[in-house]
Amino acid sequence: MTRHIPILSPNNTSSKKPQVYKSLIDGVTEAIKTDKEVIKVCEVKNSNTYITVEKPEWKESLDSALQFYIDIEEYEECSKIKNLINKL
Repeated sequence: MTRHIPILSPNNTSSKKPQVYKSLIDGVTEAIKTDKEVIKVCEVKNSNTYITVEKPEWKESLDSALQFYIDIEEYEECSKIKNLINKL
């Protein structure tokens, strides 16, 4: 299945946090399976530009996602993130 990469407008990024973190989790999951070193997290609207995260930054990014999901009490996502961190 093809992963959905969110498209963000530069002026409304804070409301897109759930989409960005979901894309991060899906991207890291896919990258681990396919042995990739870089993931695309989102696209900047009308620019053909992608925001990417390289493998050395995955843990720190996942830690941020984990804190976000703890704050909103989405513990199932927290469990997924912890499993991903352990695989890195």
